[in-house]
Amino acid sequence: MDEPIIRELREGDLWNGFLTTLDSLRQASNIDKNRALGIFKKINSNPDYIIGVAELNGKIVGATTLLIESKFIHNGGLVGHIEDVVVDKNFQGLQIGKKIMEYLLKVAEKRGCYKTILDCTDDVKPFYEKLGFKHTANELRFDHV
Repeated sequence: MDEPIIRELREGDLWNGFLTTLDSLRQASNIDKNRALGIFKKINSNPDYIIGVAELNGKIVGATTLLIESKFIHNGGLVGHIEDVVVDKNFQGLQIGKKIMEYLLKVAEKRGCYKTILDCTDDVKPFYEKLGFKHTANELRFDHV
């Protein structure tokens, strides 16, 4: 099998596996095309919102989001937030998620983040611990809907 190319999301990726890959987290491929394009343009206009993707044989098979938050504390430091780590179910177990995570952790480091954080369930905690993440807090959630 070829090695995946890890890079930032491009507009054409939306209909080339990206949205169907997100279906492994929650249904996304049925979104209206114009709405998807509007979301992409909004995200793409923000340099602190980076979506890394894995392209394999010309198709997107994995993705992860990095959000960079500016802080007043830590002398105006930056914090990376990882969201929506996903690999197409047909390509799991091939180290694709690891490669996207390593790519985005390097982006966060180059951008000057003093830490990168994420929330996860207990069943995937070992995956993140192998990448160097440490359990330091508990997540609490408030649903608005």
